[in-house]
Amino acid sequence: MLLIMKLIRLSLVLGSLGVAGLSILALFGFAVPEFDLLNHAQLLLLPGTIVALLVVMLVLRGNARGVAAIIVVVGIAASASVMLPEFAGSLRQRPAPPEGRTLTLMTHNLFGMNYEMEQVTAAIFAEDPDIIVLQEYFGEQATDLHPLLLEHYPYFARCRGGKRANLGLYSRIPFEQAEDGACPSDAYGTTRTAHILARFKTSDGKPFSVITTHMDWPFPVNRQREQLTALSEVVDKIEGPMILAGDFNSTPWSYALRDFVLRNELERETMNLLTFPMSWYYFGAWRDTLPFLPLDHVMTRGGIVVHDIHTGRPTASDHLPVVLTFSVD
Repeated sequence: MLLIMKLIRLSLVLGSLGVAGLSILALFGFAVPEFDLLNHAQLLLLPGTIVALLVVMLVLRGNARGVAAIIVVVGIAASASVMLPEFAGSLRQRPAPPEGRTLTLMTHNLFGMNYEMEQVTAAIFAEDPDIIVLQEYFGEQATDLHPLLLEHYPYFARCRGGKRANLGLYSRIPFEQAEDGACPSDAYGTTRTAHILARFKTSDGKPFSVITTHMDWPFPVNRQREQLTALSEVVDKIEGPMILAGDFNSTPWSYALRDFVLRNELERETMNLLTFPMSWYYFGAWRDTLPFLPLDHVMTRGGIVVHDIHTGRPTASDHLPVVLTFSVD
């Protein structure tokens, strides 16, 4: 029994030091891209390091406790330096909307295995957006959803290509789509990512642009970083007020996404907004769960003023919609 207790204590201490070590390694993700993958788990690492500190303080004695506590405290500080600014940013006050001059935009990853388009439509109509941008908008979804939206949103564009290149944009107000070759039309094509770039004007004639896209998962690390670099080249050429919205498959805690935002002088509006996963496949079936990752983002630049941003009602997708109310300054 004594041996078992010693093994349990050893396992607790090693586990605590391991969690702290992962938090510290994540801090160096700017230099080692593989370490940056750990930043996507910061929502687990921060509470994990706090629990780890309690473990070493209760289990260890003497000098060993002091050394272990220092390591774990460094891990807590490393995670907190990433997580606390995100939480503080979500508490900021938004400016009051000007009378009668706001627009609403919804971005939503429909999920390729979601065929409940009436449920999607209900979520859209509940928010009553002026502009809708969609990701994972495959032919199966479009067959049912397009006729449901067309009466209310007569202006639309679609991309059809590889896995992440299936996008849609619907609008009440007319727009001009930029024909930059990044919106394929071949449903059997191999183009893996795409974007829709649309130019609008407000009712009082102020121009603004909306761009939507869908990034790959952050592993392998070079693939997503190359996609973000390519997107930066597009964003760099957009003049005037702009909204960038979509599924980035990246948490805001990663250096890759933070560097993208800084490089392009963007303001990320989706602070601490958890959107994924609403369902998870395990034990042979898709099952409902609570979202714990912020993967769907809205970024602005050049005079877009955001008055409200929130998640929409659940659809049958594994993502929550994100709804943005804004005006053009």
